[in-house]
Amino acid sequence: MDEIVDSEALAALGFLTPAEEAAVPREALREMNEASALLAETVPSVAPAARLKGRLMNRVADWQMLKPLADVRPRDGGWMSAGVPGVDLRKLFSDTQTGRTTMLLRMEPGVRFPAHFHHDDEQCYVLKGDIGWGEAVYREGDFVVMGKDTTHPEIHSVSGNLLLIISGHNEFVHA
Repeated sequence: MDEIVDSEALAALGFLTPAEEAAVPREALREMNEASALLAETVPSVAPAARLKGRLMNRVADWQMLKPLADVRPRDGGWMSAGVPGVDLRKLFSDTQTGRTTMLLRMEPGVRFPAHFHHDDEQCYVLKGDIGWGEAVYREGDFVVMGKDTTHPEIHSVSGNLLLIISGHNEFVHA
């Protein structure tokens, strides 16, 4: 019984995953939300000391000045299919003014990625594994740039890979 009440309380505080929260009865969640709102109303409001308030306001101002355009963390997920089995991409940043996208692309071992057209330069840094076409093979630490208005031949990876790509529009970036 205690575990059920604990789950209900954690759900009301927003500490459960969506799957865990779905297992909590709606009525129990509503009751816990009401109880937590009433409890919050009983806590007296206390003004912070002037020095503490000043430090807090400075930190907020600093954050607003230095607020990043993108802030992507590993635990955020965000991987999606590139439309080719065994190939996934994760957009890190899209610049709406230039149309350029920074992303991670990963290929499973043995996968072949179809030929595609580059409407803009495409920069590729191999973080892990290998990537190649024809006789050309690039491995971890290699960097290659494909030029604007070029058709990239079919790409393959023997051991799989993780690539950092900075690219303008091509049919896979905006899939």
